[in-house]
Amino acid sequence: MPDWILAPICVVVLVGFIGYAFRQGMKVSPDRSNSNFGPTQNDGWSGGSDGGSADGGGHSF
Repeated sequence: MPDWILAPICVVVLVGFIGYAFRQGMKVSPDRSNSNFGPTQNDGWSGGSDGGSADGGGHSF
């Protein structure tokens, strides 16, 4: 394969990926009834299985 064709192929792949991401992003509608901007107690994540450590590794600092 000639060296000059690699750059246009990369550009086409990059533009295609960005276009796909924008198309997927346009399918998602915002939840106007949700005014929370962060995790709450009811989101289903309890902090891990090591006793609630946020880093998940059980390290002490």
